[in-house]
Amino acid sequence: LVPAIYCFVVYPECRSSLRKVNASWTLYLLAIATGLILPLLSYFGSHYSAFPWGHPVAITLVRVFAVNLCLSPLWEEIVWRGCFLKKVRSFSSASSGIFLSSVGWTIWHGGFIAYLYSEGIPVEVLSVLPFIYFCLGIILGSVFEMGNNGLWPCVLLHAGFDAATLIYFRSFDRIFELSSYIAELIFTTIAAVILFRVATRRNRGSV
Repeated sequence: LVPAIYCFVVYPECRSSLRKVNASWTLYLLAIATGLILPLLSYFGSHYSAFPWGHPVAITLVRVFAVNLCLSPLWEEIVWRGCFLKKVRSFSSASSGIFLSSVGWTIWHGGFIAYLYSEGIPVEVLSVLPFIYFCLGIILGSVFEMGNNGLWPCVLLHAGFDAATLIYFRSFDRIFELSSYIAELIFTTIAAVILFRVATRRNRGSV
């Protein structure tokens, strides 16, 4: 929260990114769908046949998604897309900017991975997380580029991703299930490659 407040107060480009809502409705819908669906695709790697769904789950998903809009997804997007990526883009190409911001985004989550380790999450599971975070950083950076440097599609995607991750991995102790993380990594990588190519091609076409 503190870095986000600092970036918001000091850097006008952060405030500008928050004010921008001129991305297409297609991108907003794509961002929400991508965030909500990607963690649930981990089901294809699960050993449990039950899919975490139903009315109570849907209500929880909507509630967590709404609450997240004002929590870490908003703060982190201000720092990493609204500030860091825009600063890097001032001297780099779209592809380099997205890549560098994704590296920083991954390192940023090292503390959270260490926390999960202290909570007893196996190392083999934790070893997959940096790759998931990197791919998610590529996705968020690409959406930021596609949304004309507006933060809200990224915030919606990030909030949906966090909410769906909580819903899925809380069920049946899947938080310890390596195969679910591998499935999530596969689908997140595919989404990252597609959106990265779209974002960088669109940027080249606008030059």
